[in-house]
Amino acid sequence: MLSGPIKIGKSTLLEKIYLGLKDEFSIGGVITLGQKERKFLNLKNGEERHFKEENEQKGITIGDYFIAEKAIEFASEAIKDSQDKEIIIIDEIGILESEKKCLYEPIRELLNSIKNTEEKFMLLCVRERVLPQILALFEMKIDDLWRINNQPDEEILNQLKRFIISAKL
Repeated sequence: MLSGPIKIGKSTLLEKIYLGLKDEFSIGGVITLGQKERKFLNLKNGEERHFKEENEQKGITIGDYFIAEKAIEFASEAIKDSQDKEIIIIDEIGILESEKKCLYEPIRELLNSIKNTEEKFMLLCVRERVLPQILALFEMKIDDLWRINNQPDEEILNQLKRFIISAKL
């Protein structure tokens, strides 16, 4: 599990991990990227979908962002389609999921489907302020928590990659 303050670089770190490991392992899940133009990245196939779809009126607003219903469906499918992957990355589990909205249901289904599967490695990025609620909601315990306090550097990236690789071997 990865957590830390907002806008510190957690998603960028996850993207670098994905790019560094995708040729060695099968990876699935979803990462949220971009500061102004937010988008989801499907890690199974590299496809992207912007939060805000042209002429899309249905969706959810959180803070300054509107997430179109089609974008939520895209991210949901990316999560559902990751069940067969060796490494699953989900970014970012936050306020909406703590309220059982947005990506809550596909995350819950995924966690239930791989609950007793040891050959999977899951890396969840959880919004710091809802970490206790998410742990309780999904009935999870923290095996390893990587709390990022500063802008992640190459050393943190390499440590996390080594940790994932050692967990997979």
